[in-house]
Amino acid sequence: MTLESVFNNLFSGGNFTLPYLLKFRLSEEDTEPLCFVNSNASVSYDNEIYYPCSFDYEPPDSNMKGASLSITGIDNGLIEFIDEADEQYILDVVGVINKDGDVQPIHLYKHFYGSVSYGEDMKLDFTLEGDDRMDMQFCPYTFDTDNNRGNA
Repeated sequence: MTLESVFNNLFSGGNFTLPYLLKFRLSEEDTEPLCFVNSNASVSYDNEIYYPCSFDYEPPDSNMKGASLSITGIDNGLIEFIDEADEQYILDVVGVINKDGDVQPIHLYKHFYGSVSYGEDMKLDFTLEGDDRMDMQFCPYTFDTDNNRGNA
């Protein structure tokens, strides 16, 4: 399955879905990431095991806005991970499993910003936001390359 056919299957609409591989990790590399696949069986990819978990991931639009994730927190340690992460976690959408059973990597979706909520049903609802730093406006007379060298 080529990258073009994966794109067409994911974004052309219809009832066709591919199982995503998700990885929750902290910005520090000393902690073990939590890896999940939306499938009934575990998947080994890139020396990591992705455990089966029920979730619904909605990718962002072309402006990298509007992504969401609804995932169960039962028996997978995700709620404890989020509580201890202290807003420092990163969500990587690693890839999809194509119809041949192979993993097709996706390097486009990394989520650093957003919010999460969960209730008594142990279902976590993530609202994933894009990086809005490029939307910020600075006055060119106050911040320029001479007096703001670190951000130029």
